[in-house]
Amino acid sequence: MIKVNCSALAEGLLESELFGHVKGAFTGAIHDKTGRFEAAHQGTIFLDEIGDISPLIQLKLLRVLQERTIEPVGSSDTRRVDVRVIAATHRDLKDRVRTGQFREDLYYRLHVFQIEMPPLRTRKEDIPLLIQSFMARFNQDTGKAIESLSSDVLHCLMDYCWPGNVRELENAIEHAYVTCNSEQIGLFDLPVELRQTELRRAECSQNSPDIAPTSGHRPNRLTKEILIRTLEQCHWNKAEAARQLGVNRATVWRKMKQWDVAMQR
Repeated sequence: MIKVNCSALAEGLLESELFGHVKGAFTGAIHDKTGRFEAAHQGTIFLDEIGDISPLIQLKLLRVLQERTIEPVGSSDTRRVDVRVIAATHRDLKDRVRTGQFREDLYYRLHVFQIEMPPLRTRKEDIPLLIQSFMARFNQDTGKAIESLSSDVLHCLMDYCWPGNVRELENAIEHAYVTCNSEQIGLFDLPVELRQTELRRAECSQNSPDIAPTSGHRPNRLTKEILIRTLEQCHWNKAEAARQLGVNRATVWRKMKQWDVAMQR
């Protein structure tokens, strides 16, 4: 199985990578190169991020799918290939067809059998299983023996919307492995953006009439109780508390003075 990340290469490089080239085809082509399609002959080629390829590559790829032949860059030699093509994309290809960014004929050539992977936010029951898998791998890779998550961490991970899907969840757990020095991952081992989500969740659970969730990183009204609770969670680190509350550090100092909150505990 041959894999190609179509979004990682410029048009010229991707053409050479997919179909190969002959010596002298362009500057730097000092020898013949076998393309990925030819290398995958009688096997499978996986084209990742197919929605990002240029119109020229779309046209050449359409020919491969229709005629099962390729021509290396700089050559008129036609070579027959027998490959199974699997393509993936995070783009909405139907929408790109409508806007003229993706060829309709190529879309229907690829759209023989579709597997749609729903976003992580719509299948949150998978999150604990994914976390287990990531922790097993990171324990092995790092030599640590982290056994569990705190309840606050699990609530935070379940409440988050995961715009980056499974990769973002994996990165969050990996981040926790860098910062965690105990057998249990705590809230402050997570990336900042996830901790802010947990803070907003905690604020909403208080059912206080003075606090209402907003689309930003802080409540409509900062209260003395929220400030003290956040400072305690941050071990009275004012800079970290300011990041958690979505305000600048000067605001934290001003509110501490205004509400006569001890400068250190």
